Amino acid sequence: MASSYTTNFGIEEMAAGDQTGAWGDTTNFNFDILDRIAAYKAVALSDASTATLTVREASPGTGTENLQDGMFRVIKFTGSLAQNCTVTIAPDTTTAWFIFENATTDTGSSGPYSLLMKQGSGGGASVTIQNGKNAIVYCDGGGSGAIVTDALADLQVGTLEVTGAAALDGAATLGSTLAVTSTSTMSAKVTHNYTSSARMPVGTTGQRDGSPAVGDFRYNSTTNEFEGYSGASPAWGGIGAGAGYFKGDNGTTGSSAGDIFRINELALDLSTTITSTENASATGPLTVSSGITLTVEGTLVII
Repeated sequence: MASSYTTNFGIEEMAAGDQTGAWGDTTNFNFDILDRIAAYKAVALSDASTATLTVREASPGTGTENLQDGMFRVIKFTGSLAQNCTVTIAPDTTTAWFIFENATTDTGSSGPYSLLMKQGSGGGASVTIQNGKNAIVYCDGGGSGAIVTDALADLQVGTLEVTGAAALDGAATLGSTLAVTSTSTMSAKVTHNYTSSARMPVGTTGQRDGSPAVGDFRYNSTTNEFEGYSGASPAWGGIGAGAGYFKGDNGTTGSSAGDIFRINELALDLSTTITSTENASATGPLTVSSGITLTVEGTLVII
């Protein structure tokens, strides 16, 4: 009775009593396949727009069986590319999963280049792996319409701890609290789709960022107001309503003249310059704190 072969990796299943005196060679070949299924290999790609990753012989049992690179579960693609490359997993009837790494180098003018992982000859779904990235994928072995799926595309995680850098190339939906304990950089617009409130940093004047950047925003618990950093003088300025009704070169500030009293502190705690083109006023007595400089080049009236 002839041997049969497993669908996915072509492991030979000998018939009872078959291959007397020669079954050792078949068994050893099967063990070599199993050894690869749990292992890693670096596979060099040539500079071409297409490549094939073979998992098993299309027709095992013809006497031409060979161990294939696609039998490895973890594959690091290397080689120099001058273009994106489509890697077809063959045959299109094999179901398998892989951990792929795109470690190719760039020799073209438009790189770095991506790898598009596909299986079927038709228009089945594929997975694109950007240069320098890893992906866990699985293929369904659906023939010409076979698809390759990113196993982490719709990942549900109970608790996620990121100890290094995290980059989001798409949308992220949070159903609960996101705690960030280090610097976070957003390179695109952040939209908050809720109606309660957003928590801003809170701290005293002395706790301001030592190296602020224009656009920084916080709540100052010393002055009890929101403030922003403009880089001008004064660098930090208060933001918020209830500051009175002002008109001038910068337009109108405030919604009405209902705020009667203008309140200022008794001591100046930040070095300040009234330039020659400015008039200023404050209610005294006013003390300039130790180490603080008040420079008046224009007009200052203490009432």
